[in-house]
Amino acid sequence: MNNNISLNNMRQQIGQTWLIVVFACVYVVSQVTILIILGPIEDAMIKLQTTGTSVADYVTVFGTWQGSGDMALYRAHFILDDVHWIWYAALFTALLSRLFNRLEISPAYNWFLLLPLASGLLDWYENRLQHVFLSSTDFSAIIHPLPLYSTVASDIKWVLALGYIVATLVLAGRLLLDSDRRRSKSEHETLQTGEQ
Repeated sequence: MNNNISLNNMRQQIGQTWLIVVFACVYVVSQVTILIILGPIEDAMIKLQTTGTSVADYVTVFGTWQGSGDMALYRAHFILDDVHWIWYAALFTALLSRLFNRLEISPAYNWFLLLPLASGLLDWYENRLQHVFLSSTDFSAIIHPLPLYSTVASDIKWVLALGYIVATLVLAGRLLLDSDRRRSKSEHETLQTGEQ
């Protein structure tokens, strides 16, 4: 069995409407809850996640959060964030599979269906490093080059996510346009038949 055959089988199985609905519901609940938990530190966390490349970057931000009492929010968000990657990877893989099936995209492009999983695994790796950083109260576990690894994983995760989100929107738009064209063609044919 080659790679395209197994990816094609996955594409057929996971591109079902009920799976998309389930994954979307779980993803939205998880995402909203994470945003509520992070509250006032969300912007600083995203900045640290995408630009914090040094031990000093992390120690400074973590020290600020520790002093303000916000470190508890950061620690608490991992309750959901540790598995959140599963929900968005599954949701976007299912959405893309559905769109690939409906638009009859060549199986040669099935490799693209792996991008949500790749970004999810990078998210998982990034979270593992964050747990290491939080494993000591004095942040002595934040050692070079781990902050750089965490940020590189995060940045690649976001680039991949941007890619598959844009692809999902483009393919969904194409599906809507194709549906409109088929509907217009059908209406036009019906009118022509009625005139004869």
